[in-house]
Amino acid sequence: MLVLAEEMPGPCTLDSVQLLCGSDIYNHGVFLNARVLACQTTVTELDSVCKDNYAGNTPDTAMSRDTLSLSWTNGEWHALGFEHPFGHNGSDNLIIEFVWQGDDGGSVYNFGYYTSGNRAVDARPSTAERGVPRNYMPRFRIHYSTTGMAEGSVTLPEAEMRVEATPNPFTTTAAIKLQPAAGSDARVRIYDAGGKLVRTLGQSPVANRQSQVVVWDGRDEDGRRARAGTYFCRLDHGRAVRLVCVR
Repeated sequence: MLVLAEEMPGPCTLDSVQLLCGSDIYNHGVFLNARVLACQTTVTELDSVCKDNYAGNTPDTAMSRDTLSLSWTNGEWHALGFEHPFGHNGSDNLIIEFVWQGDDGGSVYNFGYYTSGNRAVDARPSTAERGVPRNYMPRFRIHYSTTGMAEGSVTLPEAEMRVEATPNPFTTTAAIKLQPAAGSDARVRIYDAGGKLVRTLGQSPVANRQSQVVVWDGRDEDGRRARAGTYFCRLDHGRAVRLVCVR
């Protein structure tokens, strides 16, 4: 399925896509070789020939999973974090393509809403070169960061604090490295993409004065595992780094 979003707020980096579950019955599924592709395009209305919608551009693979398991709750958003965030130029239109092959018999139902013009293409099977243009869109939203914040550690003068995180993307834990080491009273705060505080981390004693490592276990203040998506790690002094959580 191809989805076309016509407007973007200038140059930015796409970190994840979120889908809204619309059913209490069809709310689970396992999809094999699942991929999310992203691409710039100059087209304004989708064509039935899939490759023609890219206007000669080559799509980037933002997310790739051998097995993608979804288990949703009706009315809640489910985030798919990108292993490779996509840089959008801010002027062309954007195409997001979801591709998968087969499943285990489970299914996921996602309500759509109707719009004017062909905004989606259904292509079955996933290897089909031609699909059926439709004037509906699934309920989804894209998380993005303005260019600069989403490029990793913020560029700072050599004497100031640098913040790095590894691995990134991460699945369970991320090591947040502060260089040079911050004071013992400094705090590292984790925010979600909407700006909500998720977790506050204290400093751990370290022997090496050159650097300091704080580990986030991927949980919020109540001990619940954070959902897949984009997060920001920020030091008290205002230095920040983007984290992508994948499940």
